[in-house]
Amino acid sequence: MSDKDPINVKEMLEKSSDEIAAVIKSLGHPKRLEVVNVLWSEPSAFIDLQNATGLSKTALVHHLDKLVENGIVNRLERGRYELTGDGVELVSASVVAYARSQKRKEDEAARRAEHIQRVHAKRSGPLQDDEVRIVNLKDMKVASVRVISNQPENDAWAKMLAWAEPKALLNDSKKHPVYGFNNPDPKPGKSEYGYEFWMQIYEDMELDEGMEIKKVKGRRYAVITCNLTEELESDYFKEKGHLESWKKIVEWAKASPYGMEKEHCLEYAHDPGKSEGDLILDLYLPITE
Repeated sequence: MSDKDPINVKEMLEKSSDEIAAVIKSLGHPKRLEVVNVLWSEPSAFIDLQNATGLSKTALVHHLDKLVENGIVNRLERGRYELTGDGVELVSASVVAYARSQKRKEDEAARRAEHIQRVHAKRSGPLQDDEVRIVNLKDMKVASVRVISNQPENDAWAKMLAWAEPKALLNDSKKHPVYGFNNPDPKPGKSEYGYEFWMQIYEDMELDEGMEIKKVKGRRYAVITCNLTEELESDYFKEKGHLESWKKIVEWAKASPYGMEKEHCLEYAHDPGKSEGDLILDLYLPITE
């Protein structure tokens, strides 16, 4: 295969998963990355690597053996070592991927901060048109979790988290957004009610007990952003038992050219892994033309 040939990642993972895992594992230790960092500029002697990493002779030999075995480092004459071309390429790709991931996290944090600032600065009284976004969600395939209990949001999220976290599905909130809604709604005099979470997926996946795959039809929503902590600590919530922002967006819809659909209202957490104190929610009210 030449350098210009396209690489079929899925095929390579199927055919060479053990070898790929071994190469990745060879870099999976901070001290080995320290060795790589020392060798990045030029070849180095064993004693220089030992002084730079603070490792014992035995430990350094072990780490170097793993790096040599997997083609990351070459042994030269007179106890010297150098990075291989494959090693440089692999480490470079890993560092770039990490840096891009960190940049995405920083961008997402900036967007959350912007949302918080906008929420804090919003005017009191009825919603204005510039505070409401019209969003068209497309058809989705979702993994669904529903729980009925005294605290179904927490219980349902615990089940979703236990399933999704090992699959790294929570690492990309744009590809795998999570929406939640009451199902069924709370009723006066009853402590138990239901809450359901949807996580968008793109293929059938093995689910945990009590989960199911659903196909959700796309539709139009009016969307506003709120800070969950502020809402839960407000006098309005303590008196009424629901978020004031839901009341405001319903009132906005009644006064707008749109009608309201009798479908699930959705709650989208910008970062569902955060505690309630950090949760910024988008509230989705289904509307018609």
